[in-house]
Amino acid sequence: MVNRSRERPLKPSWLRVACVAGLGLVLTLWVWSVVIARYPASGGGDGPFFFRLLEAGKISVTRWHELPLWNPYECGGVPLWDNPQSIVASPLAFLLLPFDTSITLGAWVMIHVVAGFVGTWLLCRGELGTSRLGAFAAACLFAFSASHSNHMGGGHTAFAAFEYAPLALFLWRRAEGDRRMAIGLGLLVANMLFEGAVYALAFVGLMLAVETLTRLASLPRAIKIARAGVIVGLVAGTVGAARLLPVLDQLAHFKRPLGAEVDFIDLKLLKDMYLARTHALRFGHEYVWGEYVSYTGPIVLSLAAVGMLFSLRDRRWTVVVAIALLLFMLGHFASWAPWSLLKGHVPPFISMRVPARFRLLLILFIACWVAIAIDRLPRAIERVAGGSQLARASRVVVLALALFATGDVAGHSMDIIDPQWNGAAPTKPTPSTRLHLGGANLAQFIDQPRQNRGRLDCWEEWVPHTGSALWLGDEPQAKATTAGATVYSVTRTQSSFVVDVDVDAAAPATLLFNTSWARGWRASVGAPREQAGQLAVDVPAGHHQLRVGYWPVGLTLGLVLTALGLVGSALGLAYRRWPWPRAGAKRAD
Repeated sequence: MVNRSRERPLKPSWLRVACVAGLGLVLTLWVWSVVIARYPASGGGDGPFFFRLLEAGKISVTRWHELPLWNPYECGGVPLWDNPQSIVASPLAFLLLPFDTSITLGAWVMIHVVAGFVGTWLLCRGELGTSRLGAFAAACLFAFSASHSNHMGGGHTAFAAFEYAPLALFLWRRAEGDRRMAIGLGLLVANMLFEGAVYALAFVGLMLAVETLTRLASLPRAIKIARAGVIVGLVAGTVGAARLLPVLDQLAHFKRPLGAEVDFIDLKLLKDMYLARTHALRFGHEYVWGEYVSYTGPIVLSLAAVGMLFSLRDRRWTVVVAIALLLFMLGHFASWAPWSLLKGHVPPFISMRVPARFRLLLILFIACWVAIAIDRLPRAIERVAGGSQLARASRVVVLALALFATGDVAGHSMDIIDPQWNGAAPTKPTPSTRLHLGGANLAQFIDQPRQNRGRLDCWEEWVPHTGSALWLGDEPQAKATTAGATVYSVTRTQSSFVVDVDVDAAAPATLLFNTSWARGWRASVGAPREQAGQLAVDVPAGHHQLRVGYWPVGLTLGLVLTALGLVGSALGLAYRRWPWPRAGAKRAD
């Protein structure tokens, strides 16, 4: 698409992105200032769950010098690396490893918000051809939207990946004519895989699929899009394989327990979502109000409606995609409703819930339409009123209204974040000498990993098995259940056991380990298996130094493919001579 803005872009390109990112960071530090003001407090809602998840990952690396593969601190032990919603395997989590978990969570949120700001700016300037002021308003409306702020402030840490949506859309539209953009999108998708962005990946992927349908105007163009899709899939599948393959194995062998869902959004609720500043937490719907928060206010909605009307002429694809997202968001309003069909028949949506979460994508198009209205409405007024003073003043009035409404949304988001970022601050408990479950003087929930203690209780939804016979206290973490077997010593780390055992029996002896069973458990001697949800190993006769460790199924192949994918992506980005011409249209920052 040719850029319609008359503003000259900054050069070089990296300087444009750096300036936009710097502006986004300054604004993010303002909107999310409560995170800094309340340091080292953790987020509320589900925040402690992700705090503890990150703690488990950090401790695995720093204390035990192991990859964050297994979480012994929850439910008697659960998968960590191959947990679909785990964020500990992400490059960002490793980058922030030297910092404490409170800083890591705050930086995680802010980095994603800045990414949402930059992505929306690029989409508006590069694909929609808006002015800088229009792009600024849209970037603020999306990155600091009430819906995103509510989820991240309320502890839905993995939902921060929804902030990548505008960047993904920008890269995908450019990928048709630019190989490097296709590679970039593949790398972004791989990063989302490592970040545990289950919902964001599925929802954004669906959005991109709908957008693709709007461009299938001819066979040659369809071929170009298909070629870009192959590159995106190849890069994402290889670079993300170290996470993708273990997670796919989990999904193949364990189904998330979900009840029937019937929720839908009627006109009254739809109005309240976008106009109500406050609302009752529970109000007769299946989910609490937090799953519907979307405040934009009447000015934003009015400008967005104007921008949508202008878009019907030359940006119809935005209207088509937005209508599709709205229909998905409305939920189970009929047997033929799009969400009902997805929920009933299409993986991974079968294992998902809360269709109202499509509002996290719909706000992008509302924001973009506001940017279009900022540019186009004054021009339309000028054409009608001529060159009068009133017509020229309309530019100032429209921009002032848009910026006022944008500030109103950002301010309301701060009001949403403030009461939610109220989790307890971590303490520094004295670590137990040996890792074990429970025991006296157990620290608060978020400090138990640092205390070297686990628990049998579960916050975690992804629990393939829970050992019913696990034992509490600083006891040996492996026991023989067969006569003739003697355990001399047990050493336990976060993801492994080392047992010195002597088996003086004709038949193999059974050792029980104080952790839950999962498919990734491996043993140097004998065969690991499940016994009533608990890890057991049948050890043959003789004296053994038995090593039992957790290594997710598919991780070895995944690491190899990830390495190959990174090398291939680097070569693809660096190699300029390619029989695929880049898009020729010049675009602004």
